[in-house]
Amino acid sequence: MIRNLVSLAALMLAGLADPQARSSEPQPATTPDRISYVGTGNGWTGGRTEWSIDRSGRGMYRTTVRRQAGGKFNAGPEGFERIRAILRPIEDVRELPCDGAVTDQGTGTLSWHGRDHETSLRFDFGCNFRQPDAARARLVQASELVQKWALAN
Repeated sequence: MIRNLVSLAALMLAGLADPQARSSEPQPATTPDRISYVGTGNGWTGGRTEWSIDRSGRGMYRTTVRRQAGGKFNAGPEGFERIRAILRPIEDVRELPCDGAVTDQGTGTLSWHGRDHETSLRFDFGCNFRQPDAARARLVQASELVQKWALAN
């Protein structure tokens, strides 16, 4: 029995050393050139919100949800880094698991754009997320900051 446990442990450790197993692990994200969000309001209010910010800190915000507002801004490279820091914990997330959804709620897509690639995270605001508020709270925090910059001008 001890021999079987030792053999099993050796197989498990050998599997950890497998280079193919390591290559499937998420790699650290490179700094995107631009971060953007496009989303819709719910089925009752409708509308659309979109914003973007590039590495230089130049960006735009526009919404027609509840009221029409928008503007352009230049928050500088520090502004881009602030938005990226807020969103960094979800930058490598590709899916938010959902345990059922209300179908008339809004949806949105948060995207990280690079020279050679683009990655996105889709939000369905009618979802009963298993990890609900961490990703949504970060999106709201970034969106509110972008909105503040755009509407201050």
